[in-house]
Amino acid sequence: MESFENALVGAVSSALANITVYPLDLTKTVIQSQIKFQKTEEKKSEQGEEDVKSENEVYTGTLDCLRRIYMEKGIAGLYQGMSASIVNSFAQTFFYFFCYNVIKSRYSKLRFLLKLTKKKRFSSIEELSLGIVAAILCQVFTTPIAVISTRQQTTGNTEDAKLENIIKDIIKENNGELHGFWKGLKVSMALSVNPSITYTAFGKLNELLIAARRATSKDGNKINANISALSNFFLGMLSKMISTVITQPLIVSKASLQSANSKFSNFQDVLTYLYTSEGLLSLWKGLGPQLAKGVIVQGLLFMYKGEITKCIRHLSNVQKKN
Repeated sequence: MESFENALVGAVSSALANITVYPLDLTKTVIQSQIKFQKTEEKKSEQGEEDVKSENEVYTGTLDCLRRIYMEKGIAGLYQGMSASIVNSFAQTFFYFFCYNVIKSRYSKLRFLLKLTKKKRFSSIEELSLGIVAAILCQVFTTPIAVISTRQQTTGNTEDAKLENIIKDIIKENNGELHGFWKGLKVSMALSVNPSITYTAFGKLNELLIAARRATSKDGNKINANISALSNFFLGMLSKMISTVITQPLIVSKASLQSANSKFSNFQDVLTYLYTSEGLLSLWKGLGPQLAKGVIVQGLLFMYKGEITKCIRHLSNVQKKN
């Protein structure tokens, strides 16, 4: 498929997958952005009494977070900020797939012209590098949507979580300037390694699976390169688990940085504070819902993308025959 078609199919698949598991997305953002403070006069004076959280006010896990949000806000509370989050998911995936395919196509032609290698396939390092460049370009366009989405998810008051109020608050906090919409851009760029690890891992796992099927088959040449939806699902889950565990500290710092009432100015401050105040393991807090949401979404994304692609190819073949 062309770059635009690839990007559109990927974006639609991502949006559908994220809608399916949105309460988990909300939960992982809330847990990752919560900061524990001790109830001492010193902390109250430094942080402000309204920002101080005692131990019993902090969510202890995914189920506790889901239960308390439901008790306080009902079913609607579990889907607070979903529209912005889905738009963010759609935009990120669309721009990533589009940039990646365009960059890959241009690099492929350049590599051929310069005769850099005789191999047609890209190496893992090349795939990873192309993915990182595509993801960095993607973040420039999508960070404002991500900031709005995170603010909506972590704002306690439903009225304050409305889109127009979030936008007004961000502009007001930054004295009328717009740079607040790009808060966390640096850590988002650092996290650009995440999708590239995911898609590179998926591609290599896919190749291994097809090679294994051909090796165990009596007539390996007749093995179809298209794998089943279930296989796509599990390969997607496994590849996402690999990238998430590696980049979780950056994911936590991004959530804390972009959340409502955040007092941090950069992701280094977040990482330093969490490490010194809550310990090393706090850098991986929210890993449970992050993995649950991430691997399911990634599995669904590749499954939906594979099935939508098959349908488009089938319709295209039918059209050609007619």
